[in-house]
Amino acid sequence: MEHVKCNLCGADDAKFVLLGRCRHYGLEKKHFKLVKCRRCGLAYLNPRPDGEEIKNYYPPWYHSRAQSKVVDIEKIKFWGIPWREAMQKKAEPILRYKKIGKILDIGCGDGSLLKYLKDLGWQTYGVEINEVSARYAREVLGLNVFKGRLEDANFPEESFDVITILHVLEHLSDPTHTLRMIFPILRKDGILVVEVPNFGSFEARIFRSKWFGIDAPLPLHLYFFTPHSLKLLLVKCGFFKVEMGFIPEQTKYVAGYSESLRYCLMDWGLYPLRGQRVEAKEECMDKSNLNDSSLDSLFHFMEYIIFKPISRFMDKIGLGSNLFAAAKKKK
Repeated sequence: MEHVKCNLCGADDAKFVLLGRCRHYGLEKKHFKLVKCRRCGLAYLNPRPDGEEIKNYYPPWYHSRAQSKVVDIEKIKFWGIPWREAMQKKAEPILRYKKIGKILDIGCGDGSLLKYLKDLGWQTYGVEINEVSARYAREVLGLNVFKGRLEDANFPEESFDVITILHVLEHLSDPTHTLRMIFPILRKDGILVVEVPNFGSFEARIFRSKWFGIDAPLPLHLYFFTPHSLKLLLVKCGFFKVEMGFIPEQTKYVAGYSESLRYCLMDWGLYPLRGQRVEAKEECMDKSNLNDSSLDSLFHFMEYIIFKPISRFMDKIGLGSNLFAAAKKKK
């Protein structure tokens, strides 16, 4: 475990916010402190696992789609949503700013989003640290994906019209460093698109340590952003004209509220832990099939009848769960 200072302002002056519990794969006795910087408001884990230690917390199913070796990507579903429909929704914030161009997706996973954009005519590039996912993107989907870290990819300056970092920033040990690496390779008229869980959301406030955005799974999320702290970070790293918004519940985040409710039931002993439901296997384990409890049919009903309308309303009043930011680089 390592003690860290605030990644946004550099202060070592944080207050305790909550104690989170790991609810996955036999590590349920592990607890982690979430703190909030008194100076700038950034929330983060402290102390936290170091770079080598955190690798032990990634569950076997984390990159399950890439492990599946499914060649016909149209057959893949994201929490029950067909692949093309899910990717169309995921691409909407990007296409809002650029209809075509050259894109880099940092932390591209199995390359699903890049595959969709490539089919639309985009020049697509990805960076992915997981070897299995990077290989799947290259060999199965035929994408240009670099396996490793952004700083080792050696992209020339002003290479990309769009750079996306979607639900990745919260995993990084040094978000400031990564954003500063992004700055020079983005073109002068380019757009940086960021998505993170919103720590200021209604969902985060009511579920607290049981919020899906914290425990997805803990301690893989090291930072917890609000619209305020995310904008401060982007401006600090040289970006401006930052537009903030909220992405409607979609793809895997359609189940955010019900996943948070599951964590409540886990703590009450009424629902099995992740490790009790999923054995470590090498074959495909689609995350949409992980939930085998008799309660799941009720959860799915609640997702679409109760939680989805609540989520849409919260998006409209600025308390949405899925925070989006688009920013330009200062010339």
